[in-house]
Amino acid sequence: MTFYIRPYRPADAPALARLFFRSVREAALGDYSQTQVEAWAADIPDAARYDARANDGRLVLVAVSESGEPIAYGDLEADGHIDHLYCRPDFVGRGVASALYDRLEAAACERGLTRLHVEASELARRLFERKGFSMLERRDFELRGVAIHNYAMFKILS
Repeated sequence: MTFYIRPYRPADAPALARLFFRSVREAALGDYSQTQVEAWAADIPDAARYDARANDGRLVLVAVSESGEPIAYGDLEADGHIDHLYCRPDFVGRGVASALYDRLEAAACERGLTRLHVEASELARRLFERKGFSMLERRDFELRGVAIHNYAMFKILS
């Protein structure tokens, strides 16, 4: 499988919104209930919101297939927070999210950041652990009235 990673383009916004929705609704079902994933991704997000986020100072990278179709994306905020790292369900487990994370970490190092942090889902937690992150705590909270959890994690960069 061939893919490449490039910076976000405004035309990506609708595809990234759909990718997020599919990722949560399909890939997260192995670790969360149907009710939880529906609370997490109630609808496909507004593409304009994705474009606004991509232009608020964060770095957004997009992994695309040979045909140029987005298959994963991730972002890095100025303080080292990785807010999104989502992969299309049919590409989960194929190294795409791992490669995307590696590029985000390299960008963090280039920017002089010394620490990364994330609130990771169950599936993402396993990836971040493989990448050297440590867990601070499990975070239990409610989303749209539904109990759900994630993990506060961090990594010190050398």
